[in-house]
Amino acid sequence: MIYIHKKIKNPIKDGIELGEEIKRNVGRASLIIFITSIFDKDKLKDVFEGMKQHISLDNLIGCSTGGTFVGKNYIKEDGVLVLAFEEYYKSAISCEKIDKDAEEIGKKIADKIKTCIRDRYPKLNIDDNFLGFIFFDWDRNSEQEILDVLGRELSIPIVGGTAADDGSFDKFFQIYKGKIVKDCCVFGVVGGKLKFDLIYGHGYEPTDIYARVTKSDGMAVYELDGKPAYQRYLEMLSEYTKLPTEVIEKYLRKKRRGLKHIDFYLIHPLGYMDINGNYITAYLEKIEDNALIFRRSLIEGTFLVLMKTNIEKQINSLTEELKKKEKFENPLVFINECYAREVLKNPMFRESEEYVPEYLLNFYNAYKKLEDYVMGNDCIGWLTYGETISKDLVRFHNNLSFTGVIFELSQDGNINWKEELKNFNFEDDEIEVIINLINKQLTAKELLQLTNLSQTKLYQILNKLESEGIIKSIGGKPKLYYIDNIKEILQKTHERIEQENMIKKIKRDKLLRML
Repeated sequence: MIYIHKKIKNPIKDGIELGEEIKRNVGRASLIIFITSIFDKDKLKDVFEGMKQHISLDNLIGCSTGGTFVGKNYIKEDGVLVLAFEEYYKSAISCEKIDKDAEEIGKKIADKIKTCIRDRYPKLNIDDNFLGFIFFDWDRNSEQEILDVLGRELSIPIVGGTAADDGSFDKFFQIYKGKIVKDCCVFGVVGGKLKFDLIYGHGYEPTDIYARVTKSDGMAVYELDGKPAYQRYLEMLSEYTKLPTEVIEKYLRKKRRGLKHIDFYLIHPLGYMDINGNYITAYLEKIEDNALIFRRSLIEGTFLVLMKTNIEKQINSLTEELKKKEKFENPLVFINECYAREVLKNPMFRESEEYVPEYLLNFYNAYKKLEDYVMGNDCIGWLTYGETISKDLVRFHNNLSFTGVIFELSQDGNINWKEELKNFNFEDDEIEVIINLINKQLTAKELLQLTNLSQTKLYQILNKLESEGIIKSIGGKPKLYYIDNIKEILQKTHERIEQENMIKKIKRDKLLRML
């Protein structure tokens, strides 16, 4: 697989370059994840038009974002982050409008994926590992319910998140087959000999201040400890911070839309303990009168705890999870990170205010060497409005957190094919053709463009290699040439050379005995 991180300046030209790079490195990609901070839809359509000059977008899915990054290199506006998988991986994608019951939508997506995989790949290998990528819509607010169904029906790990924008909450969208869609759940799976592990964290810890939900209806909590919920939450904050409630109210934004400033809820959200004993943050979407409206249902009797964090905890939550990549020889980490975490960590995503209480500024005092915090270029990602993970029996969609997947990249890129294939007695022209067909399916016309061979010479080589079982072809107009399994092909070639050498040795020995 490959990734591309690029700021788009000339949509058509840059789109052509994206398509060229994907085609050159992975051929016909089995799955393309496309994350973008381009909110001008005409501009984005031009990017897709450029890409289509070189590749199909039938396996391209993704969404909008508040920003993308590779290591410490962030692009906030007009950026794209592309993750493309080679064509030898198995894949399937689906998109459903969220206009009905979440259970029905989840089952419909799962059925489409299972049918597609079954029809395309009648024989699955026992060592095939599948991973799901999912992209939600903030306005539909059905992430957890759909995830529960997909996790149950497909029984595969899933990562992803909710489409985001620049903090305004009015520009986000999803992408399906290179087209912009809204109010949808977009889902894709990729599988094969894929080694990966999932990561998750949030950087918050519980305080010793609790309140019990005494009146609620779905996502609306009306009372905590028998008091109006908003007033009780203010009391909890005041008790912990030792600040008067009128100061807290001024820096506790009643609507999450317009996520551009540090405030008390980002540092002290409410949370609760899940069935596994882990504390999870409950994202407060807005405050209506004295009711707290969350992004998840909270039943009466639930104990909510005031959470706390600082810059060190936020940073260490991710760096600790990234230690898992030490188990991989050549890792690539794809991270879905909450936009609000970057508002806290990164001044690029935070607008300054004329006055900020000292208590909020103390958030940064716990970590004096923020400039020393460096993610390597093996870490890529995007900023979300919600983070999703499903692994085994753990399935949840959260906010103020991060999820991600660590991949083991193929070692093929470290092989000097031109030199190594000479050891298998291939001629230089044959090597040129073989190299271009590794992990790709190409037509003769495409091979002509990629090699320095004449048309006559190319067809001679293709016929010879196909007759020897080195390459295969798929009939049609035009015919597609490919290598089924490079390791298996080279193993058979190695054995044939060994046998030929043995026969020649026997003949040499026989001649020497006769002399």
